[in-house]
Amino acid sequence: MMSMATVDELIAQVLQLSPEDRARLVREVSDADAPDIEASWGEEVSRRAQEVLDGTAELLDWDDVKKRIEERREQRRRQR
Repeated sequence: MMSMATVDELIAQVLQLSPEDRARLVREVSDADAPDIEASWGEEVSRRAQEVLDGTAELLDWDDVKKRIEERREQRRRQR
């Protein structure tokens, strides 16, 4: 396991890369876990679908969700 100092050093090095190289690094690291992530999402989708079928899921109205998103975005803009 890496120490925090090593992680901080790695982050500092990564931030010195060009935007293109950073993007490539993100893709490479993300792809390394892709099978695990895909399996986890598959399980999550199945679980949520079953909740909808069972009637135990909390379903939200799109207009309410959209309003909450807009309020959060506005709040973040004010914080900058």
